[in-house]
Amino acid sequence: MSSSNKSEATLITEIKELKQKLSFMEMMRGEKFDSNELDFVKLKLELEKSRRGASTIEKRHELLYSQPYLGIIYFDEERTVVDCNKRFSEIVGCSRKGIIGHNIFNIFENKEILFSIKKTLDGSSSTFEGEYLKPSNNEKIFIRGHFITGSPENNGSLISAGIFEDITISKKTELELKLLAHSFQNISECVVISDSDNTINYINNAFIKLYGYSKDEILGEKVKILRSLNNPKKINDAVYKPKNYTDTWQGTLLNVKKDGSDFPVFLSSATIKDSDGNNYARIGIIRDITKEKKIEEELIAAKTKAELSDRMKSEFLGQMSHEIRTPVNVILNVSNMILEDHYLDADEDTISTFSILDSAGKRIIRTIDLILNMAEIQVGAYNYSIREFDLFAEMYNSFYNEYLKLAEEKDLEFEWRKETQDTKISADYYSVSQIFTNILHNSIQFTHIGEVEVVFSEDENNNLIVKFIDTGIGISEGFLPRIFGSFSQEESGHTRRYEGNGLGLALVNGYCELNKIKIEVESKKGFGSTFTLTFPK
Repeated sequence: MSSSNKSEATLITEIKELKQKLSFMEMMRGEKFDSNELDFVKLKLELEKSRRGASTIEKRHELLYSQPYLGIIYFDEERTVVDCNKRFSEIVGCSRKGIIGHNIFNIFENKEILFSIKKTLDGSSSTFEGEYLKPSNNEKIFIRGHFITGSPENNGSLISAGIFEDITISKKTELELKLLAHSFQNISECVVISDSDNTINYINNAFIKLYGYSKDEILGEKVKILRSLNNPKKINDAVYKPKNYTDTWQGTLLNVKKDGSDFPVFLSSATIKDSDGNNYARIGIIRDITKEKKIEEELIAAKTKAELSDRMKSEFLGQMSHEIRTPVNVILNVSNMILEDHYLDADEDTISTFSILDSAGKRIIRTIDLILNMAEIQVGAYNYSIREFDLFAEMYNSFYNEYLKLAEEKDLEFEWRKETQDTKISADYYSVSQIFTNILHNSIQFTHIGEVEVVFSEDENNNLIVKFIDTGIGISEGFLPRIFGSFSQEESGHTRRYEGNGLGLALVNGYCELNKIKIEVESKKGFGSTFTLTFPK
């Protein structure tokens, strides 16, 4: 029985006894006593007060007992669980039936909890905090508890209580915050956190190392202590004035170290809002980009220097082309004029001499063209310009008549065939024309009997294919791997039978790479050659 119930019963008994005494005395004296009703009323009031007090305590206990946050357990000095609320059974993962009436030591295995219970049974209150493994599903949780030594019941037994709280979420949050704080302190970037008034509340170790401030010197200062007046006003307003803050901001700007020196940084900042959407903090991640800026400046300088060098190379090549071609062309033109004026009077030796002069001049010009064109590719000075054109129409109009004449001089068949209707491509016109003229020149030069064919077709992937097929002297198997090398010739030295400098096919290969054209060669010594060009879609 509780102490409140005991007090109420005692008062009722005392009131009854008082009434009996009053009635007996009045009967013996034959008259009524002076009214003592005031005392009687006082007794009644005391009784009512006690009754209401017990009811209030009971309600308060019921409210505490039924709340969904704290687990409550009662146990006696024999370690037997007397009662527990629903929340306690949820926390420990066991039904009330499996708890009430059982030894409290059998419910827990955690040594800290058992030690706290023992301490309570010895008469001292105790608290604990630690891990607990639920037996129902082996779920590991964190709990916090407080054991309270109680007072004796009517029967003299001692009742103690335990209050339990599941703090798993707060523990995980605490752990995450510790990990986050540890990460902030040890990352290479600087971290700065300021409040809504722009006051610095947090910095990490990288910040201290970079800026030169100690924590005591910088914490509590305004963020504008880092501001450089050499920044554009628009940037300073966006970064250092709270009224201009956006949710996020990132970009490059100048900051100021403790020694007053400016240096470039990359800043990424974000506003932290409370549950009502109000700004209450701002975090900034700062990276020193001094080295990157220096590298960037060096790259810009190198690029400018390279562009100047390329321009000078192009100008030099252009000037050399002009200076060499012009006098040679003058010589050829003058020699042709002289030959025309005296052709009727000239003998065969004179005509032969002028023919040799014209051939040698053209050879010089071709050699100069090859050297200058190859130089442009090697130094990267070639001005690549892509456009769409009809390959068959353009190449046929440019080269057919010219090389037909050369073929007829050697009594060769010269044929162009178009086996596909779609011959349009997108490429650099000049370099493609040079590919054609160099392959055609070699085909006719190294063919003495038979024919030279140019065939336009498509492969199974609808790529445009151009084949240059001749019945010339062919190429030996050993020389094929070196055929596209600069100054590479199968026959070399003063005893070689054919003119050339070994640059034609090297230039062809270079121009094919520029236009992403695949070039292949099939040849056998004495049986001719086939050069195949595959143009990308």
